[in-house]
Amino acid sequence: MHRKIAGSIILAGLSLGLWIEGRGQTPRPAGGLTSSSIGERAVAPIKAEERSLIRLDTPDDIRELRAELDRLRREVERLDSLVEAISNERTPQSTAPAKQSARSAGEEPPTRQERESLTQKPKVAIPSKAQGGDFSGAGNLMRTDRITIGGYGDFQFRETSINERADGGGTPTFQNTRFVLGIAAVLAEKQNIVFNSEIEYEFGSREIDVEQAYLEWRLRPQFAFRGGIIVPAIGRFNTFHDSYLNLTTIRPLINQFIVPSAYRDAGVGIRGRVNLPHKMKFIYEANLVNGTQGTSADDEPTPFSRLLGQSSAAEPGKIAFQAENRRKAIVGRLGFSPAAGLEFGVSAYNGHFNKSGDPAQSVTIVFFDGSYRHKRLTINGEYGRSNIVGGIPRQSPRPPVVDTNDPNSIQQLAEFVAQRSPGQDGFYIEGSYQFPSLFAKKFDEGAYVAPVVRYELVRLDRTIPNFYLNRSRTTLGLNIAPSSTVIFKLNYLFNHTFGPVPQVPAGIGGPLFGISPLPHFGYGRNGFTGSVAYVF
Repeated sequence: MHRKIAGSIILAGLSLGLWIEGRGQTPRPAGGLTSSSIGERAVAPIKAEERSLIRLDTPDDIRELRAELDRLRREVERLDSLVEAISNERTPQSTAPAKQSARSAGEEPPTRQERESLTQKPKVAIPSKAQGGDFSGAGNLMRTDRITIGGYGDFQFRETSINERADGGGTPTFQNTRFVLGIAAVLAEKQNIVFNSEIEYEFGSREIDVEQAYLEWRLRPQFAFRGGIIVPAIGRFNTFHDSYLNLTTIRPLINQFIVPSAYRDAGVGIRGRVNLPHKMKFIYEANLVNGTQGTSADDEPTPFSRLLGQSSAAEPGKIAFQAENRRKAIVGRLGFSPAAGLEFGVSAYNGHFNKSGDPAQSVTIVFFDGSYRHKRLTINGEYGRSNIVGGIPRQSPRPPVVDTNDPNSIQQLAEFVAQRSPGQDGFYIEGSYQFPSLFAKKFDEGAYVAPVVRYELVRLDRTIPNFYLNRSRTTLGLNIAPSSTVIFKLNYLFNHTFGPVPQVPAGIGGPLFGISPLPHFGYGRNGFTGSVAYVF
């Protein structure tokens, strides 16, 4: 708009000069020429009665008029440059300097696409997990970023009866459970090729693991290809397992023993999100990976056992190093969102876990998940089921009877629970509602207080009734968040076993596999746990 007005002023002024030069014999007004009089006549047509007042007697008068027109032209150009500079200040800083300098040198004006790109905000390359993406941090990786660093962690207190997977239990303890550093980068902005990674430090620095390290080429929202160390979407929680996203301190039982969250693997895959009518969405993912393994990092057959389930089937540093057999595992998920905040999904995993040359053994895992978020309300739920085949009876025999005064009977039970299970199943459902903090004025934005409840069940051998390693748990908790990036969690866990727990010796800090039939000392009791989770 400003440029059109300026151009009109210049054209009108030039027309005036040419007309006056052609009418050199007309009278000149008293008082001579002034810049104000010329400016007024430059913006409006000259009336017939005014023409007789203009007189140019000598060539000096014509030169004076031309000089005045040149001065006005330079002034208009200066104003035009000022308007353009102000407009550029209001556009994002990501405008290309090379294109601006080329245009100032007289080349073609910006195209419509370039003008639209100047007014758009930078696009998100990888959203944070809190926004349904993959980046483990409080912010997003933007398309204009070169690299972004974030992370999360938690520090816990556990009573004697509390453990997670095959770690902990037996004594009250403080535990620096995990610290995760997320690093992501844009490798090619136009092609939308990104890199995402997570480096995890567990239990101080006892375990250091590359949880994610993959490259992804996002051709469009409907299709992306990635390869590297990935966290497959088997169920909901395995992907969104970060401490600040977990409603309680301890992870769900099925995500400890049926899927060893966070289950990560090395492989390649495709995924995408398709928008449907009425704001509905379809989500898909399919991956080809090395697959879970039948032995732990210590080469013990602990995975798929009645005692520990799949908790050690994907050990850090082993699963991404070398596949143990020629066959690859397949894992994928299909999701459907009928409305904003509501999503359902079904996922499956199938793969062999035997070593090359050993009799074939495989596992099939199926998960159904659902989540609902509306304003401050959150509800999540999952059901998982596994089927393990290959030299394993489809129906397990009854466990040996234990005599606490007979070490042989204790050993027999320990060996029984160390054997492979034909299958497991379980579920959880949880909910939370965030109330605004009573101290909102003293806390940061996003502060809240949220009661939490979770009910869950897992059967490490679903074919044995009244088995003490099959259990249920009710967790009641209160989360206090002084900001959106820090959460204090207070939980009390009510544990129930489906059979009497043998009163026999057990390990502290982990199981005595093949020696004790219990996961740890104090197994099956109720207990308190608390933590502080953070994200940055």
